[in-house]
Amino acid sequence: MCPVCRSRPAEIGVLCDECRDELSSPIRIMPEQVQFHGGRPTKSALLDLWGRPHLLDPRTLVGRQVDGAGLAILEPSVSRHHAHVTLDGDVWTVRDLGSANGSYCDDKLLDGPFAIKDCDRVRFGHIAFYFIDDVSRLPPPRLGRTATVTIRPGTGPSAAIVPAAGVADIEDEEERTDVGLPTMTFKLHEPTGGGGGLVEVDGKQVQLTTTQFELMALMIRRMAAETSQPELVRGFVRSSELIADLSWDTREPSENHVKQLVRRVRRALMKSEIGDLIESRHRFGYRLRAIPRPE
Repeated sequence: MCPVCRSRPAEIGVLCDECRDELSSPIRIMPEQVQFHGGRPTKSALLDLWGRPHLLDPRTLVGRQVDGAGLAILEPSVSRHHAHVTLDGDVWTVRDLGSANGSYCDDKLLDGPFAIKDCDRVRFGHIAFYFIDDVSRLPPPRLGRTATVTIRPGTGPSAAIVPAAGVADIEDEEERTDVGLPTMTFKLHEPTGGGGGLVEVDGKQVQLTTTQFELMALMIRRMAAETSQPELVRGFVRSSELIADLSWDTREPSENHVKQLVRRVRRALMKSEIGDLIESRHRFGYRLRAIPRPE
């Protein structure tokens, strides 16, 4: 089973498709752009997009240009010396080194040393990984249906499977057209200090980041406002509008950024047992799968 969600089978390396999606980036990179050179490997690792574990040294430098031991990510959003991942006693921490695009844990921007735990999603610039505290519990790597791989001799989990260049992109979410939409109660709680907000749906709550909260708020308002529209086309928001109106953490948001954002909000809603409330439709955009109940 996938070591992150522990509920779905591994498809790519040791990750399931759903958890792999969480690591997807609007920036396309190849496996060869992530290279690890270790000196004193521990039992902890960072799992990349292809489900490959990279064993961490007690003090690991992450950056675009790593001369000695460390994790080299050859991608422009990663600074030359981006962050340190350090083991202090039994606690692993991530400390950003003043990078241009920041370091994140589960989409929270880190402004100082931050303790990470098993299965946290850590991102350097646009490139994300899962932190795994003990690689001995990882399942054997599997060949995925969307990747070609090269099997290479060697020892340890990092040497077992190496996806080849040209790994297919993560598939877009399926399009569905829903009619007979249910009526649900939505409440938005946005703290005055910013930093995201809380969405309550029929009494169930989910905490979202700023951009995720803005997406939900916009779709709720649009669905509530278009009472005169036929239900088949009511409440849709185009990608171009989302790109223009939401608070992005990148200077040039694209359609891929929108798709990634929608995937993550869907995961958050489903994890909070609210359900998949976002519908996508080609040439229309995105909307709620529910009609907000008038207050």
